[in-house]
Amino acid sequence: ILQTLLLVSVTCLTILCLFITRRYGYWKKRGIPYKKPTFLVGNLTGLMRTSVWDFTYNLGKTYKTDYVGIYLGWAPALVINSKELAKKVLLNDFNYFQDRYTYSGDKDDPLGAFNLFTVKNPIWRIMKKEMTPMFTSLRLKGVTDLMNINSEELVQRIKKDHIDSNKPVHLRELFLMYVSDVVGNTAYGIRVSCLKELTSPIWVITRHMVTWTFWRGFEFISILYLPALAKMLRMKFFSNAGTDYLTKLFHKVVEDRKQCQDPNSKDLLNHLLNVKENLKLPDGSDPQLADTLVLAQMAVFIIGAMETSSNTLTYILHELAHNPREQEKLYQEVSTALNEKGNDVLNYNDLLELNYLTACIKETLRKYPPIALDRMCNDTYKLTDDVTLEKGTPVIVNVIAIHYNEEYYPEPHKWNPDRFEPSSDNDNRDFTFLPFGEGPRGCIGKRYGMMQLRSAIASLVTKFRFEPAEPYVLESDPYNALLGAKTGGKVKFVLR
Repeated sequence: ILQTLLLVSVTCLTILCLFITRRYGYWKKRGIPYKKPTFLVGNLTGLMRTSVWDFTYNLGKTYKTDYVGIYLGWAPALVINSKELAKKVLLNDFNYFQDRYTYSGDKDDPLGAFNLFTVKNPIWRIMKKEMTPMFTSLRLKGVTDLMNINSEELVQRIKKDHIDSNKPVHLRELFLMYVSDVVGNTAYGIRVSCLKELTSPIWVITRHMVTWTFWRGFEFISILYLPALAKMLRMKFFSNAGTDYLTKLFHKVVEDRKQCQDPNSKDLLNHLLNVKENLKLPDGSDPQLADTLVLAQMAVFIIGAMETSSNTLTYILHELAHNPREQEKLYQEVSTALNEKGNDVLNYNDLLELNYLTACIKETLRKYPPIALDRMCNDTYKLTDDVTLEKGTPVIVNVIAIHYNEEYYPEPHKWNPDRFEPSSDNDNRDFTFLPFGEGPRGCIGKRYGMMQLRSAIASLVTKFRFEPAEPYVLESDPYNALLGAKTGGKVKFVLR
């Protein structure tokens, strides 16, 4: 029996090795440039020692071609480095690339499976249609008023904790608290401020969700790039504890809003509740699916906003601290607007008029885009005369390679807001500016995110000067599946 088991095991291992070895000839057989893989892990060998961001940056730097083949484990994937092919995948031929490659956990992780970032068709199309009206200009005007309240609380927290000590301030945690308050205030209608009280119903659970440990990084990288492994190990976007907490919080918020209806509320909760009541789902859907879908959007709203906005704010202040001329120009623009309006704060329309502020944000997002864009080819597709993609092939748009292409952006490592002045939120510069994605599956919260950044920066730059507190080049966190500074980012705040 032992001999038989040994023989079967050896045979299975041999077949597996032959299968993997054959898979690693996939791109060579098709005449496509590729990065040589390592057995079993493909091209993901260095991850967790180096960041996903650095891996993607180095890929674009090494392969100056329109595309390059890589292996996610033993799955062949095509990385796109050109704006022309990015436009085909994200927009022109979107029908072939409607879903993300990302693992969707379904019953094991309903909040992770059914949010707009991960959910597959046809549910994605239904939710996109229902959620998009949440970010109209009219709603964002009211939301910006709420953001300004949180931005003033951010200023007061810095004055209270960090001015007298004259010590460098760790930016990531400070901005995570700010974004946590903004999301709680604008999406959940929760008026408890973490910046004032040092805790809040949102902060209690989310601070753990955005702490990048080795395991959390491995889990997210697997969900994003190794979905088969993520499925086998039953990995989750949201832990059981996180799901339970957010579910209870959601139902409490809903019940409170029903008892104290406020049709004039400036937050987004009323819209979300209307979505829940009027959602038209496919026949035979689970009766609880509407609740799950709305809760999933609110959950990913927290994580998405906290991680991306806090990091972008960190990098903006870091750059302004190291670029005093640009900082002074921004200060003059915001101060002039405040004097002309005769107000203590700037409203939605006022903030939109600040072209240099927009330019500073967009240049930061160009230099520090948070994530590459993954898609899955859902049918045989001819990308170019030389490249035909098979159904199920992952495609990754290398946003970093596009943003650092010297043909599009001379001196790409230089932070130069003048590149984007003037510029609107919807200008993707002919598909060379893609921090929010593009096409039907682009980020629907882009304008919300931009206003969140504008409100915070406009409030801070008029109250403080930012001075450098660490070297200019920041090492990225190898455990962060998106982009974040390993140190969390530091500057000194000096009262104006």
